[in-house]
Amino acid sequence: MLDNIKYLMFLKSVDKYIAENNYDLALERLNFLIKEEYKPSETFLKRGKLCHKLLMLEDAYSDFTYIITHCVKKEEAYYERLKLNLEISNYYEAISDANKILEWDKDNFEVKRIKFLSLVYSSQENIAQNYILEIFDFNKYKVIQFLFKEVAKALAADELAKGLKLLSVIDMIDKDNPIKLLEESNIYGIANQKTKQSEILKKIESVFPKYFISHFRYSDMYQAKDLMEISFLLELKIFDKQNLFAYPMHILEGYKNHIEGHIIDSKECFEKAIEVNPHKPEAYVLLAQTLQLMSGYDNPEYRKDAEENYKKALEIYRHDNLTDKVEEMRRQIKHLNSNLLLR
Repeated sequence: MLDNIKYLMFLKSVDKYIAENNYDLALERLNFLIKEEYKPSETFLKRGKLCHKLLMLEDAYSDFTYIITHCVKKEEAYYERLKLNLEISNYYEAISDANKILEWDKDNFEVKRIKFLSLVYSSQENIAQNYILEIFDFNKYKVIQFLFKEVAKALAADELAKGLKLLSVIDMIDKDNPIKLLEESNIYGIANQKTKQSEILKKIESVFPKYFISHFRYSDMYQAKDLMEISFLLELKIFDKQNLFAYPMHILEGYKNHIEGHIIDSKECFEKAIEVNPHKPEAYVLLAQTLQLMSGYDNPEYRKDAEENYKKALEIYRHDNLTDKVEEMRRQIKHLNSNLLLR
C-alpha cells in the first residue's frame, strides 16, 4: 500500500529515469503507480506528458481525457490536451478545450492563439478573422505582425497549406498586402508551382503602387499612424523598384526616427526628402519642427534654420491657396520667436 512518502519517492525515480532518457523504466514506474490508484490525476498527467514527449499521441490523449473525465483536479490536463489537439489536427475539440480554459483563465494569450489557429485550420476563417482582430483591439498592424510570425512557424515546419490558410486571413484584413503576396509566392515556389509563383509576383508589381498610395498620401496622414503601421509601410520599400516613392519613404523614416527619439537621424531623413522633392511642404514642416526641438537642447543656432523651413512651407501653401495651412505656419513662426523672447 502506497503512502505519500513512497509515492513521492516513486515520482522522484521517474524523474531520474526521464533525465537519463530511460523512458521504458519511467513508463513502467508510472504504470505501477496508476494500478495502485494513488493520486491518479497527478500520475496520469505525468504519464500523459511523457507519452506526448515520446510521440505516443493516442496514449497521451487518453491520459489527459481520463483526468478531465474522472478527476477533480483537471485544469492542467485541459492545457495539455489543448496543445495536443492542435498538434493532431483535432481542431474542433481544441476550440472546445480553449473555450473551457478561458472560463477561468480569460487573459491567457497562448490559449487564445491556439483557438485562433484551430478556427483557421478548421476552415472557419471569418470567425477567426473577427476573433483575432478582437484580441488585438482591432489594431490591424498588430494582427498582421502576429499572422506573419505564425506563417513563419508554419513554413519552418514545412506546413505549406497552413501557411496559405493564414495568409488568406491577412488578405481578408488587408486586401492585396504586398508582403502577404510575396510570402504566398515563396510558398508556391517551395511547392514547385512556378506558374502560380510567377502570377503572384506579377500581381505584386501591379498592386503595389496603388496599395502604397492608398495607405500614404502626401498630407499630414503620417501623423495619425502609429509606429507599427509606419514600420510596416517602410518594409514596402523593397517593392519600389523604380524609386517612385522615395519622398514619402524618407518622410516615414524621418517620422519613425522622431517617434523613437533619434532626432539627428530624423533631421537627415527630412533633408533627403526635400532633396527628392523640394516642391512639397511636409518635409519642410517636419524638418522645421525637428530643428525647433534641437534648438531647445542648447542648440540655438537651429532656431533660424527652423524659421527658414517654416517660411518655405508657408510659401508653398500660399501658392496652393491653402489658407489654413498658411495661418498655421505663421502661428508656428510666431511661437518660435516668442520662445526666443522668453529666454
